[in-house]
Amino acid sequence: MKPYYILLIFLIIPITHSVSFKDAMTNLKTLETYIAEYKTEKNNGLSLNHLILAFIRKGKYNDATWTIVAGMVPGDLYDYIKDKDAEYNTKALDCRNYGDILLPTKKNFDFVHMFAVMNGMEFMPSSAALVGWGGDLAQLAQDLKNNFGSVTDLDQLIQEARKFLGIKGQFGEGDLNSDLDAPIILKRKKSSATFAETIQHFYDVGEYKNKIKDFVNIIFPGLTDKSKFRSVIYEKYNADTLINILECKYGLREGGSFLKCYTPNGLLPQYVNHQKAAVYAFADYLSENY
Repeated sequence: MKPYYILLIFLIIPITHSVSFKDAMTNLKTLETYIAEYKTEKNNGLSLNHLILAFIRKGKYNDATWTIVAGMVPGDLYDYIKDKDAEYNTKALDCRNYGDILLPTKKNFDFVHMFAVMNGMEFMPSSAALVGWGGDLAQLAQDLKNNFGSVTDLDQLIQEARKFLGIKGQFGEGDLNSDLDAPIILKRKKSSATFAETIQHFYDVGEYKNKIKDFVNIIFPGLTDKSKFRSVIYEKYNADTLINILECKYGLREGGSFLKCYTPNGLLPQYVNHQKAAVYAFADYLSENY
């Protein structure tokens, strides 16, 4: 078979998921057991929840910024888990490398991203928007800037944002579901339950069916009037200084001065509607499914 035929076949065959939801939960439960044993043996002062969340998060999100907003992980924990996997022929370490996983709902969620969101919310509550929905909306605004930089019409940009949100670009389906589900799962987790049990219960018994309303109630408490979704969510997004800094990195805000990232007026005029379109598309998605 000629090489280009092989390439064509590869492009036509859909990308398969690297691990099933069932196997992911099995490995997660094993990982949680090992980390609990580590904490007992080492008498580590960090909470068990933090150790689990931060350890998984570091598989993908491990730069200096994430260390600030989501905390440290003991340097010897990786080798501890690796040795346990080798001793018992398990795959706990794999949890740090999972990408999108197909849920029982037939939707995707980004496994490590979900734990990163929960980690940031647990460690630094003020970073909740940055590590989850807000940070991804900044990426969506960047996608709009990069693909429709010369477009100024807000309605057109909103329609383009809808084509990206949960579908393609940097704010795909895996990220969207992780952003929505993470706050709910973190809130529902009881001290006596593992994350694996909490996540599995959330999807198996149908709790996810109310997730839009649950997400809004947690992240935007008191927001019930659908006519106000755009204004309330935009105000919260635009007032978040951590997101402002991220927008500077993405070229949406005026550079040259670090302090300009903090000011609402620092957004470059040509990208005001790109930012609004990203936020409004997300707000509309929530209001339409609330």
